[in-house]
This record gives sequence, C-alpha cells and structure tokens, in this order.
Amino acid sequence: MNKFSIIARATILKSFVFNVERRTIRSAQGSFTREVVTHPGAVAVVAVNGNNEVALLTQYRATLDLENLEIPAGTCDISGEETLATAQRELLEEIGGSSDRWTLLATFYNSPGWTDQVTLVYLAEDVTVTAASPEGPEEIAMTVQWKSVDDVKAILSGSDAVDGTAAIGLYAWLNHQS
Repeated sequence: MNKFSIIARATILKSFVFNVERRTIRSAQGSFTREVVTHPGAVAVVAVNGNNEVALLTQYRATLDLENLEIPAGTCDISGEETLATAQRELLEEIGGSSDRWTLLATFYNSPGWTDQVTLVYLAEDVTVTAASPEGPEEIAMTVQWKSVDDVKAILSGSDAVDGTAAIGLYAWLNHQS
C-alpha cells in the first residue's frame, strides 16, 4: 500500500513539450507540496549500420549552451503513437535512417526527483540511410558521425560529460553484444 497520496494538482506552467504541476501530497506526517514536471515520455535509438558502427549526433542544446554528443531521440508527442513507431519516425527524421530489426534495449526514469519522464531506448540494426528530414534549427545544424565499438568505449570511459540517455543506450548496446 502506498503511504502517500496526491490530494490536489494545479498546473502552473504549460509548454509544448512538458507541464509543471504543483501537487499536494498526503503522508503519515501531514500534507506537503512538490512541483513536478510532467512529460509524455521519450524514445532514443542506438542506430547501428552494417559495419557495426553507431550513429552519434552533435546537436546544440540551449540548456547547456553547447553542442552535445547524443543518440537519435525524441519526445512521444503524437497521441496514441506506439513508442516503436515514434523511434522509427525519429530515426528517419534525424539521420534519414531506417531498419527492419528493432529491439527494446532499456527503459528508465530520467530523473524521478522532479519529472515523470520515461525514456525507452531501442536498438535499430542494419540501419540504412537516405535523406534526413530535420525539424528546427538545432536539427538542421546537427552533424552525424558513425563510431566504432572502440570509439564508443573510449567516449564512455573518457572524462568529458556524456548525455545520460546516450550513455544508458550505448552501455545497453555494448552489454547486448556480449
């Protein structure tokens, strides 16, 4: 039995991608409030080509004010769309990639202390690439690099900050290979 229950919710900010709610929660010690970010969820793709190389994107992120190394990913922003279909759409949009071989690698809560966002990471194997369909200035300016297993291991073991979604996806892929 849950020792906590939400007794009130108020939306204090609505945005295109997420909302911020103020929640009142009842506990054995009394009521308290917390602000939480509600998010429709996201998908990410470890895209591997026929040479066993992984697609890594360098994309500008305003939150960091820098170009970040990532894997293809996107928000589950189409109501009713299955997460696999979202992953396939994002792969096509971001790198022009497609695959007939898909596996769910990982599911995780991004940061449960402040958001309910869940991300599903898929593996797309034998990816072939045509033309991408980028949306927005960040995607138009992003670059795609294909990296070997050794390159990926070096990136993950380096001292530079790594995007968390990319790290989880790449570690899951390396584990899946062994």
